[in-house]
Amino acid sequence: MTQVAIQLPDELTQFVNESVQSGGFHNADEFFISVVSMYKDQVEEGLSETEQAKLENLRRDIQVGIDQLDRGEGSEMNWDQFFAERHRAYAERHHAA
Repeated sequence: MTQVAIQLPDELTQFVNESVQSGGFHNADEFFISVVSMYKDQVEEGLSETEQAKLENLRRDIQVGIDQLDRGEGSEMNWDQFFAERHRAYAERHHAA
């Protein structure tokens, strides 16, 4: 899990603390995870069916890659060479047009 530091106005800090103290959450981390998850769901609900399908396909492809790396099937990549080739191909496409 990644740690993220944020600064809140006093009013919002008080709201978070009150939410935790009221027993709704065990701690501030749980509060923020819940809020961000709800926002994520809300954003994704606004996607069209096509966009949702693309998002699901992307998540599935990412999981395939993660699984491959977990099995030790990854390989080193020369990112400088990769981007140089992409830039060259882009330039060729746009100069030919």
